[in-house]
Amino acid sequence: MTRKTYARVLTNDVNGTVEVLRELVGRAPDFQVTFGRFDIALIGDFCVVAGTDEALARYRGTVGPVIVADLDATLTLLERAGGEVTVPPFEGPAGRGFLIRHPDGVEFEYVQFRPDLAQQVFG
Repeated sequence: MTRKTYARVLTNDVNGTVEVLRELVGRAPDFQVTFGRFDIALIGDFCVVAGTDEALARYRGTVGPVIVADLDATLTLLERAGGEVTVPPFEGPAGRGFLIRHPDGVEFEYVQFRPDLAQQVFG
């Protein structure tokens, strides 16, 4: 069901962070976009989310994003296991997603990539 888990990197400097990761990973980002108050880049196994401290506060302490093949099936499974949706399903630039608190209290973000982005990242 899961396809990939990114390490989320929260920063105020998208360009500086992406440049360091570009050298570390050895390639350009697979995806980079401005979405609302955030600049987002996927590079290697890192998800860079840049914004103000205030904008980033919501995501501190969350895990992910976890990329899944079927968002609806994932949501059903996690709710059945006792998960509590904290951000209902939404459409974003990379695809559909939601945030959910697992029964153990850890909050995760799950995303199902758009087909073209899934093809680009996974081949």
